[in-house]
Amino acid sequence: MSSFSLTIIVFAQNHRSSSFEPIPISPDAIFDFKRAVSSQTENSNSTQIFQPEGIIVDNNDNLYVNDIQSNEIKKYDINGNFILKWGNQTVNGIPLNHPHSSEIDKQGNIYITDQNNKRVVKFSPNGTLITSWGENGNNGANFLHPHGIALDSQNNVFVSDRDLDTIQKFSPSGTFITSWGSRGTENGQFDMPWDVAVDSGNNVFVPDYGNNRIQIFSNNGTYLRDWGTEGKGAGEFNHPAVIAFDNAENLYVTDSDNQRIQIFSKNGTYITGFGQMGEDLGEFLKPESITIDSNGRVYVADTTNNNVQLIIPSN
Repeated sequence: MSSFSLTIIVFAQNHRSSSFEPIPISPDAIFDFKRAVSSQTENSNSTQIFQPEGIIVDNNDNLYVNDIQSNEIKKYDINGNFILKWGNQTVNGIPLNHPHSSEIDKQGNIYITDQNNKRVVKFSPNGTLITSWGENGNNGANFLHPHGIALDSQNNVFVSDRDLDTIQKFSPSGTFITSWGSRGTENGQFDMPWDVAVDSGNNVFVPDYGNNRIQIFSNNGTYLRDWGTEGKGAGEFNHPAVIAFDNAENLYVTDSDNQRIQIFSKNGTYITGFGQMGEDLGEFLKPESITIDSNGRVYVADTTNNNVQLIIPSN
């Protein structure tokens, strides 16, 4: 594991700005931790973060946080200043209920897995509803527990269903295209596919939570390869949850029950990692989502600790 230098900055309050260049990750990388603090005592209508799960950055490095306690999407600029939020409105007569994961297309539209409503909801960058699918099986969708979400270069939408053990693929408008997966331990089978991510070559990466591995597929679901095994050592997993790619297409994986982030090359070679159990800087309690901005700044949704941590790598 790498060493750490630590700095506290309160997120969305007096957050100072800096300029960071993209940094290649090496095994000797140092991680500078800056905390995004939330308060459980704030009003539920607050601009603060209460229980973050899905997080994503847009092309301008604005950060969107899915707050599952308030059932809102909250947007902050790169300096942590609050911009706007939405979620109190209803979608087809039903309010958001546990907006788990999020993804952004090239136009800045936001796709959300509305977990407890068993649907995907698409919003404009300012939170205006565009479309949704999954309710009552519309557009061919069949969700039980929609969890992770990702887009390919054509804005096709991939959704991992944690309880159906499937990956479903849809057109940008939500029309069903194909699906794959079933419960099991063989190639192409899953035990709770927690998330889904797509690389620049349109290959599909799935953290197979219960099987403690990462599986890789072609764009239409052909199994290609996998790596990972259960354990606490470097490159081993105890429930890999969410994947994010940096500009060099290294994979950052939230290794949730090892309370850490592991970093791999795209072919699965372990590079480095950081984190341990706790409530202090650089410590996590079941880290969930992760996203990386254009400057290599890493945001981690430390859901059970009710905060988002900002990490800046340097060599």
